[in-house]
Amino acid sequence: MNTIPNEPITPAIPASTRWLFPEYNFERMTAEEFFPVIVERILVRGSWAEIRWLLNRYERTRIAQWVECHGYRRLDKRALHYWCWMLGIREVRKPPWERETQTAL
Repeated sequence: MNTIPNEPITPAIPASTRWLFPEYNFERMTAEEFFPVIVERILVRGSWAEIRWLLNRYERTRIAQWVECHGYRRLDKRALHYWCWMLGIREVRKPPWERETQTAL
């Protein structure tokens, strides 16, 4: 797991992210079960502290795979390009109707 030295990894989802999940019962959310929605919401609207928690909590390759597979449809364009750059992703999966007009990131 990629971690920042001297920062403990807390398994619980940070309380500061509660506002990102208004349609969920936050107390019942687990970091593993809700991985896709947690990644989506924190990568787009999370604070730097929450992003740091995300990168400490999950393996970088797991986050990169999620961005590669789901980022095109679940992240806004700005966030998608930023996280592709940060995670070293050169190409993302696009839905079939978008593939004909595919452009490089």
